[in-house]
Amino acid sequence: MKLTITLQHGSRTSEHQLELSPPANAAANGGPLAYVLDQEAGAADWAEVAPGTYSILLGGRSYEAQVTSPPAEATARDICRVVTVGTRHYRVEVRDPRRRRTAGSAVPANGPQEIVAPMPGKIVKLLVTENQEVGQGAGLLVIEAMKMQNELRAPRAGRVEKIYVVPGKGVETGSRLVRLV
Repeated sequence: MKLTITLQHGSRTSEHQLELSPPANAAANGGPLAYVLDQEAGAADWAEVAPGTYSILLGGRSYEAQVTSPPAEATARDICRVVTVGTRHYRVEVRDPRRRRTAGSAVPANGPQEIVAPMPGKIVKLLVTENQEVGQGAGLLVIEAMKMQNELRAPRAGRVEKIYVVPGKGVETGSRLVRLV
C-alpha cells in the first residue's frame, strides 16, 4: 500500500512517500512491519498498548506514540491525526493516491448514495444498523485488507437505508456495502 504522508511540527512541514508491506501473519494490534520511506527500506515492530497508544521499536530504539482524534479541519478524504512522541507533537496527514481519481467529484447533498468497497477485503464489523441516522464522517463499517483494518466513514449525513454485507463476508473492489439516503 503506497501512501503520501505530510508531517507538520511547529512551522515545519515535510512530505514523504511511504509504502507498507505487512507480512501475511501480521496481527491487527501489532507485529513486524516492513516499509519503504522515501525510497529507503526499513522495518519496525509495533504494538497497541492502550487505545490510541502505541509502542514502536525502530532502529533498536523504543518509542511510545500517542495518537489523538483528527483536528477540526480534517477532511473526509484524508486521515489526519495528532501524534505525540515524547514532548513533540506532529500533525500527520495520510493520503492514499488511489483516492485522487475521485478528488474532484462532489458528494451528492441528497438522494441515494451507494457506498462501495474501495479495495478487496473482508468485512470485520458493522458500525451501523439499517434506518440509523448518521452524520458526515461517522463510521459505517470496518473492512480488513492485507491484515490492515480500515474504517469506512459516511461521506455525508443521512440515513442508512440498506446494508448489503455481513461480518465475515469477503468483498471485491466496487462491491456495494451500504446505501445512504
